[in-house]
Amino acid sequence: MTYQHNASTRPARPDPPGEAAVASIAGGVVVSCQAGPESPLNTPGILAALAQSAERGGAAGFRVDGPANIAAIRLGSDLPIIGIRKCHVPGSDVYITPTLSDAQEIVAAGADVVALDGTPRPRPGGERLETIIERIHDDLRVPVMADIATGDEGLAAHDAGADLVATTLAGYTTPGDRRTGPAFDVLDRLAAAGARCVVEGRIWTVEDVRRCFDAGAYAVVIGSAITVPEFITRRFVGATRSHVELH
Repeated sequence: MTYQHNASTRPARPDPPGEAAVASIAGGVVVSCQAGPESPLNTPGILAALAQSAERGGAAGFRVDGPANIAAIRLGSDLPIIGIRKCHVPGSDVYITPTLSDAQEIVAAGADVVALDGTPRPRPGGERLETIIERIHDDLRVPVMADIATGDEGLAAHDAGADLVATTLAGYTTPGDRRTGPAFDVLDRLAAAGARCVVEGRIWTVEDVRRCFDAGAYAVVIGSAITVPEFITRRFVGATRSHVELH
């Protein structure tokens, strides 16, 4: 069943908290400064250096995982930080800022925006998405970015009060969805409904970025194509191997 978007259900907030941070990334490139646990880059100091380098290149802000990394990047930059806390909780598939407690930690570390899982999957402790969004707004006084996988999920998160809706999880939660590029279909649906859609995931080229903004993206988040040298190297090495095989 297709979700029926109803703008009238969206909570009214005459004085949205942290709106300046949201406005400052409009039309910009947010750089995801993250590293997996196995990466040699996975230290706060190195990630902070990556963020400073990205800022010199014109980044509008950063997406950062974990209080320690957020705090380190905050020390070296005044640009908006979209904070997350990846945490695997037994019994739940939700791992991007799964609880209100996680949101509190990343805001205390210096995040300007909280990004969280915005899908309808059960959350740890039975917390509800709309309740967490409301508490983040009222108690922490920062905006919320909802990471979703489908247009229906994005519209539901928007109606629940999310300030931004991101395509972060597109292709990762639906069996058989094997995307190779940005989630333009999700973007089209959300932009048409008036949601501020941030495109994240599988953005590799300048043309991808142009297409996102031409289709109505509010901002884009780019990680692997900028801050993960092993992925960047692998793509070039793959092209070399293909050339050798052809000749």
